[in-house]
Amino acid sequence: MTYKFIISQSAIRDMNYIQKYIEKDNFLAAKKTIIYITRTIRTTLADNPHIGRYGNNLRTREFILTKYPYKIIYTVNGNELVILRVLHTSRKW
Repeated sequence: MTYKFIISQSAIRDMNYIQKYIEKDNFLAAKKTIIYITRTIRTTLADNPHIGRYGNNLRTREFILTKYPYKIIYTVNGNELVILRVLHTSRKW
């Protein structure tokens, strides 16, 4: 079963910030990073929403990306996956 996913405004802002930050040095790298994050949400998380570890808040889960230093923070509500934030792994949530 593939879960429906919703990306919060905070997560959209996070991804816009990530893209703009990386674009300063490398436009192509910024595009690849955002595509990778989006594909991970659409495939890996939408198909396996419980794959991420529990977050600091027990209602959230965190999925650490292997290719880039970012984590996707989300919740699972019924058959919906709600993406709350996308943060660099060095940042506190």
